[in-house]
Amino acid sequence: MLRGAIILALAGIASSAALADAGQCLTLRSPVPTGGFLTPEVVEEVPCREDRALLPLRYDRGAKAPVAAEDLASGTYLGRISLRPGTIAAAGEKLQLVIHEGPVTIIRDVVPARAVRDRERAFVKTEDGQVLTALFVAAENRP
Repeated sequence: MLRGAIILALAGIASSAALADAGQCLTLRSPVPTGGFLTPEVVEEVPCREDRALLPLRYDRGAKAPVAAEDLASGTYLGRISLRPGTIAAAGEKLQLVIHEGPVTIIRDVVPARAVRDRERAFVKTEDGQVLTALFVAAENRP
């Protein structure tokens, strides 16, 4: 079983010239600061190049997204990179927890313990130190 998986993985390897001919790659449409997430909103498609992009990126498992390890300028060539759509709130970013109960609406300032994507649950900490779990809904997706 493992041997078959290795054979399949090796069969999928292509030269960088073949990759350059096969579709679109990405470049930054706007700058991304250190610690900023790479999302579909900040990139645009460009023809692929033969050279391989070596970028100062790390991967945030919580957000399931690449993060800039240093400032990236607009126009930076990213090459082939897969980006999931959706807003991401960074760990420590100030958010509002909104609770509707009948005619009452409670709004509290909170910060997520880790990066969280739109429509995912996360632990958040209130100003008075309470830790709660809440569903993150990006402002553009609120009813």
